[in-house]
Amino acid sequence: MKICIFGNKLSTSKLIEHFFINKIKVSHLVLLNRSSASKIQISGVDTNLIKIAINKNIKVYNAKTYSLSEENDLNFFLKEKFDLGLCTGWQRLIPDNILKMFKFGVFGWHGSGFEFPNGRGRSPLNWSIRLGLKKIYHNCFKYNSGIDSGDIFETKKIEIKNTDYIADLQIKTNYHILDSSTRLIQDLLNSKLKLYPQTNYPFISFPSLDENSGQIFYDKISCQLAIQIIRSCSKPFPGAFLIYKSKKYRIWEAVNINIDKNQFNNHENVYIKSDNLYVKFVDGLIKSNNFEVQ
Repeated sequence: MKICIFGNKLSTSKLIEHFFINKIKVSHLVLLNRSSASKIQISGVDTNLIKIAINKNIKVYNAKTYSLSEENDLNFFLKEKFDLGLCTGWQRLIPDNILKMFKFGVFGWHGSGFEFPNGRGRSPLNWSIRLGLKKIYHNCFKYNSGIDSGDIFETKKIEIKNTDYIADLQIKTNYHILDSSTRLIQDLLNSKLKLYPQTNYPFISFPSLDENSGQIFYDKISCQLAIQIIRSCSKPFPGAFLIYKSKKYRIWEAVNINIDKNQFNNHENVYIKSDNLYVKFVDGLIKSNNFEVQ
């Protein structure tokens, strides 16, 4: 089976390593060329991905854009005639004319706190933490021309703990990516693949989050919501931040200290004491020992 992997992230290199360990041959890696990737904010990008692929005897195709609309792109896929595509860390739709060039199609993963068709769209794991949800439905599914609307291979429920940050949730979902990719290939090789269509009805879709989405307005929200925002966009994402008296405070971790803000004899809403950052919100205080003043 001739396999092509699409991706630019650490999850992409983990999939490559997984296949190498399990003696599953990967023919090609498709990723953005360095010039294009440097102009786009790719959270969790793996700068060693090309080196990793070459060391595993995987050929590399450098795409100029995510759209894969260049004549060189079309000629590449026409020439290679792949059987299966796997996509993790690509972040954009793959054009329908390219999807149709794969014998078995292109598969990827998408997880959110809502079952398909709800939860489609961008930044679904981040949104699930930001909304305070307690689990995600993580899907391995076949791509089509729609947004996360393809037939489902399998779905795994994954718990979101109150202490999980986005990096923790990514680790959990990556285990499913590795396991389900192996099962998918085995089912294809044994001609046992079964796919399940998504229900077609109105659905909730997530908009994209960016660096500005991490701003915290301490005078308008609760401690709980602030911590959910912090957990949702911590590393490898740009991080939550607040602005106070012309200073930007970037917060990577925080806890609710469950003390009434009025018990603190400090007239500042944001202050540093004993190397800890304290922020007063509408219903209390949070404390962080992992922050930066920019």
